[in-house]
Amino acid sequence: MVKIVEPQEAVDQINDGSHLVFPGSCANPVRFYEAFSQDIERFSDLTVCSGLSLGDYRFLETGLGTNFHYKTWQAAPKLRKLFKENDRRKISFIPTRLSDLDQVVRQGGAVSPDAVVIQTSMPQSDGTVSLGISVGPNLHFSSEATLVIAEMNSNMPVTCGNTRIRLEEIDYGIESSEALTIYDTGEAGPRDQKIVEYVLSLVPDNAWVQFGVGAIPDRVLAGLSDIKGVNLFSGMLSQSLVQFLEATPSSTKVINGELAGNQALYDYCHLNERVEMAPLSKTHNFFELAKLQPFVSINSAIEIDLHGQSNGETIGPIQMSGVGGSLDYIQAALLSKGGVSILAMPSSTNGDKHSKIVPSLASGSVVTTPRYCVDYVITEYGIASLRGKTLWERADELIGIAHPKFRDELANSL
Repeated sequence: MVKIVEPQEAVDQINDGSHLVFPGSCANPVRFYEAFSQDIERFSDLTVCSGLSLGDYRFLETGLGTNFHYKTWQAAPKLRKLFKENDRRKISFIPTRLSDLDQVVRQGGAVSPDAVVIQTSMPQSDGTVSLGISVGPNLHFSSEATLVIAEMNSNMPVTCGNTRIRLEEIDYGIESSEALTIYDTGEAGPRDQKIVEYVLSLVPDNAWVQFGVGAIPDRVLAGLSDIKGVNLFSGMLSQSLVQFLEATPSSTKVINGELAGNQALYDYCHLNERVEMAPLSKTHNFFELAKLQPFVSINSAIEIDLHGQSNGETIGPIQMSGVGGSLDYIQAALLSKGGVSILAMPSSTNGDKHSKIVPSLASGSVVTTPRYCVDYVITEYGIASLRGKTLWERADELIGIAHPKFRDELANSL
């Protein structure tokens, strides 16, 4: 049975030399992180691993590069300074698809977890806790580690679906009433709204839809209620989920791995049977997703070249994001009968300084989505259809949706 302790005692259970896995997204065990930083000198050879965090990464503030090394499979904005420094003592990046993460992080895998920290609800009467807003990989991580530490938060909702962990599967528990992490999608500008309109025009009736988080995806989510019979099957959903569900029939299905919004969203999903939370093994299983007809994937990119190759991860050699689940969902959409795969992005960087449609990908950058997997590309200037097109036709389609300032330059590059 779980032993309830103060955060410092939980930190003391972690052996130096271990692989310690932290939760991601909006799961943010604040009390544990504070104790971890305060007692960091007890470690000299620790490896900390996690994916995308929408929190403040406070566990990196003390001891990074001296007491512990950090491995991640997602480069959030707060990590970009570290990736620019490129100090291998501090940080390293694991390029992996989320559909493969359970195989990467497991006993005997490339990352073999010794200890895992999770954030959960308070214990329930049935002897379980819920992973609440962040199921994703955490259910799997907990089953693979020899030491499981749970920060049990009174603000964490008990969500429906495959979210429960039995108390006897947890070694140490920390009680907390800290506010949950809030994620603000930001304001959508006029060009974002045009992109949203083009995206919605490609979503057929009765579709199963996936998208990420941000200003554009959140507005797409809000607009989906106007399309008949839409269901959601995604890795992460944000604030407009409430608006979507309030405007759709009770039969509408939502299957999702992570929630990112404010406490009102989290409270709305508490014991809400309309929202089924699920682990990566379900949310990113592209073989099963492809059976949903039609399945629609909506993702983004940093830049796309005139062949249709998409870079969604780097600016030059600097890691800005990660592989994530985009290719899993793109593949599912391509295999789904009537499926649609969309890459949506502004045509240019802020201030129109640089085109995001380029003759060739920048030196040192990577291909996140191969050209033969790209279907539709959308900017505020329209829709480019690439699937089955020749290289000349692809270039013409993409130039047609580029910012007008850069179209002649792109055409002259051919």
